[in-house]
Amino acid sequence: MTGRSAFGSELRRRRQQAEMSLAQLAREIHYSKGYLSKIESGDKAANPTLVRLCDAALGAHGALVALAARTPAGGAAADDTADLDTGPWQLRLSPDGTGQFAHTGSVAADSMAFAPGFGADRLPADPNVLLTLFRARFDQTRSLGQVLSPALVLPGLISETHMLTGIARHTPPGDDGAALWRLAAQFAEFAGWMAQELGDDKEAMWWTARAVRMAAIGGDDSLRPYALFRRSDITLFGDDPLRTLDLAQRAQADPAATVRVRGLAAEREAHGYALLGDPDACFRALDRSATLLDEAKQAITGAPVLGATRTPDPTVLARGWCLFDLGRPAAAATLLETGISGFAPGASRARARYGMRTALAHMTADEVDRACEIVTWLAPDLRQIDSATIRHDMRMLNREFRRRSAQPQVRDLQPLFAELLRGPTLSDGAAG
Repeated sequence: MTGRSAFGSELRRRRQQAEMSLAQLAREIHYSKGYLSKIESGDKAANPTLVRLCDAALGAHGALVALAARTPAGGAAADDTADLDTGPWQLRLSPDGTGQFAHTGSVAADSMAFAPGFGADRLPADPNVLLTLFRARFDQTRSLGQVLSPALVLPGLISETHMLTGIARHTPPGDDGAALWRLAAQFAEFAGWMAQELGDDKEAMWWTARAVRMAAIGGDDSLRPYALFRRSDITLFGDDPLRTLDLAQRAQADPAATVRVRGLAAEREAHGYALLGDPDACFRALDRSATLLDEAKQAITGAPVLGATRTPDPTVLARGWCLFDLGRPAAAATLLETGISGFAPGASRARARYGMRTALAHMTADEVDRACEIVTWLAPDLRQIDSATIRHDMRMLNREFRRRSAQPQVRDLQPLFAELLRGPTLSDGAAG
């Protein structure tokens, strides 16, 4: 029996055991009776959203999710960061605003035809002054990352990281040198996030691993467990809950993990359990995450904060998204709605991410008008920022849109979705 047939047979068995007709299940999860019939017969494969909806509706406690699980394709290799210092950095910028970055290989001779040589063999200013100036530049760069495509943010970010690294290398050992290395690590870590937003998971992990090494030189090992959390973020978007759980739990167990890192990792653990259809474990992890993140908030210092900082109520929004993954879209939409109006005007990327998730929850719950309203409201942000992670959710929403393409409000938004799912031309070739 094929995997598709096995899932269909088990779905039918559980539905009949629950004394639920095919029509009743169809009404419960907002899919047609005919479509579900093809799933049960094995003629069609069930998409992950439908699997989770059926699992929740039939009280299967993750059994249907586990049966339908498959090994995800793509994504960055878990440890594909063996030698971070091989070869020079190359950053090529074109007049049209596109560019390429590579961290291996040699620079072609013709590209150096009129390039002046330069280096960082002399400390140009007082380290304390530099720390103040570069911290301000880092905060500004993070703000730019909220309102611009990562293709526009990355070139300057890479240059800033290179500049600060060169200064740190030539600063005498001591507190000032260590602080410069730690700040350089923050720049590198943010470069990893922008690379992920650009759709290059391998490059994202390269930058993150580099940040771990920079921070360690500066006497801070907390980026090591944070890197595990970042990898769990990538496996989560790759629909791989088992690896997500493993990485999140390893991050929490690392003795170098700060309270904030443990809180962030616990949230990822909750998402992993949600994808596996285990609500009890999911909510326990969410409660633990909320406690840790609240504790971390009370102990904030002047240093840059790791992870997202533009989300007004991350605990509520995380719980809402877990409810969606647990197959409870109506409850998810209700909770997510309470959070998406609280974003600051400059938080376009964060607002678009959670707004798209809210629209997806509404559409899956068959609340079509509200989903379309949210997408229309988000359109300026979505056009402006570009985000591979948001496109992951957008593809899921587009699947729900296609099921309802006969409805005029859905039909009106199809050109917008076609445009956004292609991504901007600027991103072509922007990451090496």
